[in-house]
Order: sequence, then C-alpha cells, then structure tokens
Amino acid sequence: MIPCLNEEETIQIAIELAKDAVEMLGVKSEIIVADNGSTDRSVEIAKELGARVVSAPAKGYGNALINGMNASYGKYLVFGDADGTYKFVEGVEFVQLLQKGSTDLVVGSRLKGNIEEGAMPFLHRHLGTPVLSFLIRTIFKVNISDCNCGMRALTKKAFLKMNLISGGMEFASEMLVKAGLQKMSVKEIPCSLLKDNRTKRSPHLNTWRDGWRHLKFILLFAPKYIFLYPGWFLFLNGLFFTIVLSFGKLEIGNLTLDANFIVVSSIPFIVGYQLLWLYQFDQRFMVFTGYIKPQKSRRKNELEKTLLFSVILFVAGSTLGVSVATDWLQVGYSPIENIRLLMLSVNCLLISLLTAINSFVVSMMDIKILHIE
Repeated sequence: MIPCLNEEETIQIAIELAKDAVEMLGVKSEIIVADNGSTDRSVEIAKELGARVVSAPAKGYGNALINGMNASYGKYLVFGDADGTYKFVEGVEFVQLLQKGSTDLVVGSRLKGNIEEGAMPFLHRHLGTPVLSFLIRTIFKVNISDCNCGMRALTKKAFLKMNLISGGMEFASEMLVKAGLQKMSVKEIPCSLLKDNRTKRSPHLNTWRDGWRHLKFILLFAPKYIFLYPGWFLFLNGLFFTIVLSFGKLEIGNLTLDANFIVVSSIPFIVGYQLLWLYQFDQRFMVFTGYIKPQKSRRKNELEKTLLFSVILFVAGSTLGVSVATDWLQVGYSPIENIRLLMLSVNCLLISLLTAINSFVVSMMDIKILHIE
C-alpha cells in the first residue's frame, strides 16, 4: 500500500522496493497505489509497473491510506511512503509476525533501526517523535518508540475494527491510539529510513503544523489527563477550603486564612467542576463524531437527575442569598458582614447553573449516541 500525491520522481523506486518484498514473501499479493489526486505522471507510471491504482478524492495522507485499505483484497495490509525511503523487504518480517496470529499491528522503528545521514530532520528525530511516542506509551500503553514511522503492517480485521477516520498525518497517531484503546496487540520491529530522493519539491510533511495535529489528536483521546485528574484536584481542593472557611478561620502555621479567602478558593472549585463536565463532553464527542464506538449503554433519565440536582442547589443557593440580602437591608446597606454565607450562596448558584447548562449539552450528544447503540 503506497499513498501517493505527485510522486513521479520516486513512485517507481517505491513500487520496485514493494515488488522485491512481494517476491521474498512468496504469497499472492497486490501492490496498491492510493492516489490522492496527482496531476503529474504518478498514476501512469504506477499502472505501467503493474500496480493497482485506487483513487482517494479527499486530500490527505490518512484519506489516501483509508481508501487504499478499504479497497484491498488482502488479509494483511502493509504500507509505506511513496518517496522510496522505506525498504519494503523489511516489511516481510512484519507480515510473518502477523501470520503467526500473535499480533494485530506491527510498527517499524526508525529510531531503533538504521537512519541514513540526512534522512530524518533533527527536530523530528530528537524532539517531535520521542515526545509524541512517550505520550502514546504513557497514556495508551502502546509500547512503541517511533509513533511516526511510515511503514507498518496490520490485519484487515484490525483495520476495520479501528474505524479509522483521520484524513491528515495524524492518521499515524490515530492508529496507535485506537490500538491502545481497543487493547490490540502491537509489536515493534526496527527498520531502515533511506534518504529522500526527491529534487523537484519538498516533502508533504510540515513539521510544526503536522506535529501539532498529532499532539492535538493524542490529547483529544486523553481526557483523563487533561480534564478528569486536574478537574478532581482543583474541585476537591477548592471544596475543602470553601467548606472549612465557611465555619471559621483556618490557621496553617503562621498563615491565617479567613472568610475573604473563600473568594479565592471558589475559583479552583468552579473551574474544577467545569473540567469534570468537559471530561464528559470529550467522552461523548469521540463517540458522537465516530472516532470510537460506544463502550457501554447510557443510564436512563440522566438529564432529569442532573436537572433535579441543579434545582436543589438553586433553591439552597437562593435561600441563602435571600437570607444575606435580608440582613443587608436591615443594616441599611452597610458592608456585608456574612461573607461566608454569601459565597456559599454564590457557589451553589454557579454550580446549579453549570449543572443545568452542561447536562443539556451532554444530553444532546447522547441522543445520537443512543441511536448508534
């Protein structure tokens, strides 16, 4: 499988490398060139060399590979770039590992293999790829060292199960993320990276733009790390100080926290609460947009239950607020003395409002999710 967009300079090299691999493998195979709208002679050259050309109208690396894989008749899928930088014969070992049935996805590692001088930019080799690989290993428990390697092999069954939909370069990260989420077996094998032979144009890869797209995709699928854990930390700390200071001063060594600090503690309390809701949004967004399939059925009457909770908080907050306002009017609009009760009222009202608004947004997503299930 070779994704291609205006690669007339190197497509022949890539196809010849793929032919060597097919001959070494010794099984019935096909070489597919997934063309992404080439305007040069790439398609003509590919057909002349006996490759099957599959059209991928939507632009993007991921779109090209998804179209090619869907069109493939093979049980095992191997793909590598069209610039002639990967030795497809090394992919034979990838397929042999798949044939044993012990793994679903095999990923090459340029960092553990042989990289020709000048074949990989310094930032890619020593910053971008190691950092992104670390995040994928840590968050999704996929033991790889080179998340951006462009030569991989997987079963057609695994490909269909992943439901891959990313159109751009982040396709490489999506494959690993979903393999981790679905507890697939992933193996890594060292591979070589040859120097790019193109002279007429630069590579399609844009270091900063595509690096950000990879990072953004990884974070999208890591809601526990960016929403849930920080949310609970802020919420519980803010809640602790809010409750304690509602009953009086808090002395920590030489530091004395009084009622005014409730205003400060309310900030992490409210922000943390909203982050917990954002975690719910992220979970549902991934299903809503089709990135992943529903993992479990939603509980019935969730909206009604959260709205009831919101109403209870609103009544409590309003009651406290009325009490503070009454006292304030009785003393002739002098500065409010019971700041503790006032902030408790404000926090109850804010949590009530956030609960109502967020529960409606979550419920709107659940309408589609319930149909998917």
